[in-house]
Amino acid sequence: MKTEVEKNKKSKELKSQSNVVFALDIGTRTIVGVIGEQEENSSGTGAFNMLDHIVVAHPKRAMIDGQIEDIRQVAKIVTQVKEQLEKRSGIKLERVSIAAAGRALKTRRVEKEIDVSEVERIDSDVIRSLEIEAIQTASEELMQERGVTTPYYCVGFSVINYLLDGNKMLNLDSHKGSKAGIELIATFLPNVVVEGLYSVMDMCSLSVSSLTLEPIAAMNAIIPKEIRLINIALVDIGAGTSDIAISKDGSIIAYAMATIAGDEITEEIIKAYFVDFDTAEKIKQTCCAGEDCTYKDIFGIERTFTAKEFDEKIQISVDGLADTICQNIVEANGSSPAAVFLVGGGSLVKGLQQAVANRLELPIERVALGSNEVLKNIKTGEASLGAEFITPLGIAVTGAMNKGYDFSTITLNERQIRVFNTNKITVFEILTTAGYKSNEILGRSGHNLTYIINGERRTVRGGGFEPAQVIVNGKAGTLNSQISGGDKVEFMPAVCGENATLLLKEAISPSGAPVPDEIGFTVNDKNVPLDYSVKNLDKIETFLVGEEIEVEVYEIPQEADDTKESPKTEKLENSEALEVGESTLETEISATLDSIEITESSNSSGSISKDGTVILPKALIKSIDMILNELPVTLPANADNSPHTFIELINHVDIDLDNPPSPTAGYVMTLNGRPAGFNDTLKEGDKAVLKWQN
Repeated sequence: MKTEVEKNKKSKELKSQSNVVFALDIGTRTIVGVIGEQEENSSGTGAFNMLDHIVVAHPKRAMIDGQIEDIRQVAKIVTQVKEQLEKRSGIKLERVSIAAAGRALKTRRVEKEIDVSEVERIDSDVIRSLEIEAIQTASEELMQERGVTTPYYCVGFSVINYLLDGNKMLNLDSHKGSKAGIELIATFLPNVVVEGLYSVMDMCSLSVSSLTLEPIAAMNAIIPKEIRLINIALVDIGAGTSDIAISKDGSIIAYAMATIAGDEITEEIIKAYFVDFDTAEKIKQTCCAGEDCTYKDIFGIERTFTAKEFDEKIQISVDGLADTICQNIVEANGSSPAAVFLVGGGSLVKGLQQAVANRLELPIERVALGSNEVLKNIKTGEASLGAEFITPLGIAVTGAMNKGYDFSTITLNERQIRVFNTNKITVFEILTTAGYKSNEILGRSGHNLTYIINGERRTVRGGGFEPAQVIVNGKAGTLNSQISGGDKVEFMPAVCGENATLLLKEAISPSGAPVPDEIGFTVNDKNVPLDYSVKNLDKIETFLVGEEIEVEVYEIPQEADDTKESPKTEKLENSEALEVGESTLETEISATLDSIEITESSNSSGSISKDGTVILPKALIKSIDMILNELPVTLPANADNSPHTFIELINHVDIDLDNPPSPTAGYVMTLNGRPAGFNDTLKEGDKAVLKWQN
C-alpha cells in the first residue's frame, strides 16, 4: 500500500495540465474521457489534436435518462478515467470540461440591444457582455413563465444573429455604431441536473472549466459555422435520451429532446430473449456489428441466433425510436431538414439510419452516421473512432474554444449557491437564484384600506416594512453589491408591513366612544354587526333610527341633596344620514344648572346622545361633489365650514408641485375650462384640472 509521501511524490512528478483540455462525457452506460490541445496556426486557431481517450463502463446502473442518480458511483468511475489518463499522459488533470444531457431541457429565444455609441470600437468584451445580458434576459423570462423559484442554469447558447444599428452582421468585432444587438437561443437545465455533475467533479478534485449541452458539443465537432447555412438536424442518441439540435442560415435555431434512446432497444431484447440487462447490452453490440450471437438466458439455457434474426426481432422498437426522433425533428424545425447526422452509441443500432431516412423522406446518403470521416478540424491520430466519440470530442473542442461557461459558488447563509458566472453578479441575483421571493428581498408596506362613509372617502394606511439586511464578507452591503466566487453573504429577509384593518364601530366612531343605540348603519346597503371587519371600498351609511328619537334631559338640583326629579323628554324629528364626531359646524350647545338644551342657528334637527356625543344631520355637512381630472371627487366639509378653494385639490391628485418631472415642466390649473388660481372658490358640480403638462 502506498504511503502519503509516495502519493505526493508521484503527484509532483506529473506535468502541469497547462493548455491541455480534459473532457468527460458522462453517459448512461459509459464514461468517456478525452485529452487534447488546440493547435495554433497563422489565423490564430488550428485543429484540435486528440492526445488520448478512454472508455469505462458503469458496473451498475448509476444514471437514468442521462441524469446522475448515484453520485458516489459515478464519481468512482470518473476517478478511474482520470487516473488512467494521468498515468498514460504524465499530466496532472485538475480542470475538466463537461456537458449535460437534454433531460428537462428548456430553451428561450431572446433579443437584446445595448448602447455602444461611446465605444471606440466593438471588441470581444463588448460582444461577451451583450451575450451575457441576453442570457440573463432569457433566464428572467424563464423564471417568470414558470412561476416558481427553482433555479435553472444556462448550459449553452447559440447566436442566431448579431445586429448593428438594425442591420444583420456576421461578426461585430472591430465595428463601430450606436446600437449593438443580438438574437440568440439560450438553453437551460434545472439545478438538480447541473448540481449532480458538479458534485461528482468536486468528489474527484476537478474544477469545471466549462459546461455545455451535449448536442451543442456534437455540433461543434462535426458541423462548423460555414456548414450551418444548411438546414441540418443533429441527433445525439445516447442510452437514455435523444438530444436534437437544428442548424439553418448559419445558426443553431432550435433544440429538442426525446426521452427515448438506445435503452428502448435493450429493454426489447430483455423481453424477447429472457436475459438480464448486461447480457442484453452485449447481444445488442454483437448483433449491431453484424455478428451472430450465443448467450445464456435467465434459465441458464444456452441459445444462438443470427444477426438477421436479431434485426427482425427488434425492428418494431427501431421503428418506434425513429418515429419519436423524426417527430421531434419536424416539430422543432417546422418541416423535414435537408440532412441529418446521427451520433452517440444509440445511433449504431442497425436499421435506424434507414428508418429515419424513410420517415423524413430523405435519401439514405443524407442521413449520416457520425465517425472519423465527418469530424471537422479534429485530429484523432491512428484511432478509429465511431459515432459514440463525436460528443466527447465535441465537449473537448467546446472547452478549447472557450464556448462553455462556468459557474461561481457563493456561500449564502451557510448554503452554497452556484450561479452562472458573469463579471457582474449581484446579491440580488444570488437571492433570486436561491429562491427568495420578491417580498422577502425588497419588502413591502401593508396594503391600505379605503372605505366610503356617508359619501366621504377615507383611507387607513398599512404598516411600514423593515428592509432586508445584507452582509458581504462581514461588512454591510446592499442588494446591488457585486460579489464573486468564494464570497460569503449573510441575508436577513425583509419583514413586510401589516395590512390595514378596521372594525365598523371604529369607522363610525373614530374616537373610540361607544356608538349610540340611536344610530343605525349599513355596509353596502346591508345590515352588519358593529364588529364587522371593513373591506376595501366598502360603502358605509349612518342614520337615525325611528320616526322620533327621545333625548332625555336630566334636571340638576340647585341644592345638593339626594332628591332627583324625573327626566324631561324632548322629541326631535327624524333626519337624513348623520355624522358622529367632533364637528362644530353651526350647532351651539349650552348647559345651565337646570338642564342641558340644544340650540341651533339653522332650522335642521339634531340630537345629543347620553354620553355627550354630538350627532349632526347630514344637511349641516357642507361637502361638495365635483369633477377633478375627469374623475368624480367629493370634498368633505372643512372643520370651520368655510368654503372650499382650489388648493384643497392637491390632496386629491398624485402631484408634487415641489418636484416637477423635468426642469422645464409646468402644471395645468383650470376651473370650468378657464385658468384658475389656488384661492379660487369651488362649488357643487365644478370641473377642475390640476396636473403636470403632458
